[in-house]
Amino acid sequence: MSKQIMFSLSCTTCDWQGADADLNACPRCGATIDLHYATTAIVPDDRQPGIWRYADHLPLADLQYAVSLGEGNTPLLRAARIGDGIALPELYFKIEGANPTGSYKDRIAAVGIARLQALGKRAWAATSSGNAGAAIAAYAARAGVPGYLFTVEKYAKAKVAQILAYGPQAWAVERLGYDPAVEEATWANIRHLCAANQWLMLVTARAFSPHAMEGAKTIAYEVCQQMGAPDVVYVPVGGGGLLSASWKGFVEAKAAGWIERLPRMVAIQAQGCDAITQAWQAGRPLQPIPGCSSAISGIQLTAPPDGDLVLRALRESAGWALSVPDEATYQAQAALASQEGLFVEPAAAITLAAVRADRASGRLQGHERVACWLTGSGFKDATAVQRMSEGRTIAPMRAADILSLLGGQSS
Repeated sequence: MSKQIMFSLSCTTCDWQGADADLNACPRCGATIDLHYATTAIVPDDRQPGIWRYADHLPLADLQYAVSLGEGNTPLLRAARIGDGIALPELYFKIEGANPTGSYKDRIAAVGIARLQALGKRAWAATSSGNAGAAIAAYAARAGVPGYLFTVEKYAKAKVAQILAYGPQAWAVERLGYDPAVEEATWANIRHLCAANQWLMLVTARAFSPHAMEGAKTIAYEVCQQMGAPDVVYVPVGGGGLLSASWKGFVEAKAAGWIERLPRMVAIQAQGCDAITQAWQAGRPLQPIPGCSSAISGIQLTAPPDGDLVLRALRESAGWALSVPDEATYQAQAALASQEGLFVEPAAAITLAAVRADRASGRLQGHERVACWLTGSGFKDATAVQRMSEGRTIAPMRAADILSLLGGQSS
């Protein structure tokens, strides 16, 4: 099914504007490009699968290329116990681990692979520590498209095992995720590789895949439909694309008349890998950091490609950036499982760790309606799963001894 092309391109830095084209950077200055739609109205079409119900605000001119595994429409749950425990009764969790491959990256992959098919590209190439690679590989498998993945040197085995199950070729790049020079060289080389082979670069950052990243803003669309406008939104930040895209989604939702006010955005990073937080706190532009000492998989980037867009979103929303120690993140992960029944990966739980810190410091006063993006399932990181159950054992028992648990009560 065809639809009229309803979007155009512009640069986020200079005044360049143009019609849609096979671009992933501004042709004039090389900066990140943005997408604009001819109408502010967003009219969901529930006849379309997954996030394609928002097709009039996604960059695909012909829906025959759309690919879906049922992504999106994920639950938004009010905290059952944790919110009351920290005197923050209006605490909500957006459960992105409910997406088909277990993370919000499915939203990006759906748009990215559709874009690939519409452009007639032959394959995809990407960097990923796990979630993006799994999502892109799954949607590409659905579409019958081959792919090439370059992952971090110290990858989470469970995440990479999932990626390999979908069939792409994969390599672990030495020092990727821990060295800004290696990160930048890897992205530059993938860009050249794709240009030479008629492949599509699908790195989940607006700096490299601005069309695909439009899929991430649908999280904000859904939350506006589910609860209206939160007061504060906590987002895990590695490269920065998710927060920047989420902010764009809220801005578009307000323009469409869905909400009357915009939330404050909070960028959460891991201590030891927090270039954006350092820039925010110092009031300066983003600068790469020399290395990463955090073990939180999925948000380990020393040179965040969308960092400047995150800083802009924080300024525009009157938000802030915060870094969290790994141990606090692991404690939040365990609390989400034991108190809320929510099994998430550490990179998702870091949002709750930040909420706890901000509530303890008084930055959150307790009356706010707060939404946390829980970005991925706990099954993504086997090491973190084992950490949660460390020291616990399962005792052997005979069937005849089961009734001993009655404590002497008669049935």
